[in-house]
Amino acid sequence: MPYGEWVERSATDDSPEWMRGMRAYLPRPLASDFILPTETHRVQAMAEHTLGELNERTRGLPDHAMFELCTRLREVQSAAEMAGTSADFSESWMTSLLLTRAAEGVGEPEEVLLERAPMGRLLQAVEHGAQRLAGGGPFDAELLCEVGRKLAGGDPAEPGLRTGQSWLADRKGDQPRILTVPPGALLHSAFAQWSTWIDAPHSLPRVGKISLGHLHLALLDPHQGAGPYLTSIYDASAMVRAGLLRDQVLALSTWLDEHEQEYHAHIRAVVDGGPIEDWILFFAGAVRAQATEQLALIDKLNALRRSLVAQAKGSPTVQRVVSGLITAPVTSNRALETVYGMANRTATQVTRHLVQVGILEIVDGKSYNKVFVCQPVLDLYALQVPLAPESDRDAFAPPAD
Repeated sequence: MPYGEWVERSATDDSPEWMRGMRAYLPRPLASDFILPTETHRVQAMAEHTLGELNERTRGLPDHAMFELCTRLREVQSAAEMAGTSADFSESWMTSLLLTRAAEGVGEPEEVLLERAPMGRLLQAVEHGAQRLAGGGPFDAELLCEVGRKLAGGDPAEPGLRTGQSWLADRKGDQPRILTVPPGALLHSAFAQWSTWIDAPHSLPRVGKISLGHLHLALLDPHQGAGPYLTSIYDASAMVRAGLLRDQVLALSTWLDEHEQEYHAHIRAVVDGGPIEDWILFFAGAVRAQATEQLALIDKLNALRRSLVAQAKGSPTVQRVVSGLITAPVTSNRALETVYGMANRTATQVTRHLVQVGILEIVDGKSYNKVFVCQPVLDLYALQVPLAPESDRDAFAPPAD
């Protein structure tokens, strides 16, 4: 049975000319059971195994909570790229730190930062969702609507889904645009069904169910321009809620961004009536590939930590701060005071020493408001570009002993 059907699009006076004659795609209600080939289950199992390894390895980091923040910042950066907004990892980190300082009454006011750094609004929206979930709030349609409205610069308390016709398109335009579910009753009912389905029991393995939830959410596109952010929030949250990960430490959007053409081609294949198992295979392969990249990143971070500690020398306090740089590569004296409970004088002495030995660089601010970066750590995060496997067989092969 086809995954969905074509329906009349939302026609308005301001519809672009290229929409003329096109119809919108309405996915069918998600089923509670799927019969899939054995190979599909094998690939999903391998993805889950790699996530389990990532779970354990993350716990060995000096501060796994800060690694989770780094992962979330990379997710925002990659989702921004997929949404057509150029960004880089260092900008994400810097904006995050400056927003934290603004909330404490230090440095530029929040409204000035948001005007100067558009990335700030994206970070605030994603952090809003993360804080709601960390506080025990449910992952549901209401949460996604709040995040979607914050992304658009609106009031998160305002009700409603998008009111105009939206579409999916890759950045290069290699794939034909897909008009998503028309606004109004069709969108509201489809989104409500998706919201109920994501927490209902299902026969599929966990990665398989998440893959269908991601696909469906992308095709619904409940908030114009927010699609990549909402799917990334869904993926990260779903893996934690399903017990695949303890924390949100998989930046799946990074892999999907680097393989955007393939990503859109697989969505297009489903829309054109292709087998849903091909999408599940692709998604499970992406999860495994990015989890493997995260494992490699952890190895590189630990090796760099040892090198930086040797370079820094100094007191145990200095070495503790240096160890923490692999998950907090952008910092300030105030941040060190908060994280390590040290006095301002001690924090100042530590950062001065680390600047002198070449581990930290001053990038912003004067005196107490200085911002420091550890460039080698930033480079590891920023330059981590997942490579495409030479073939599908390579992507799904068991890990080497």
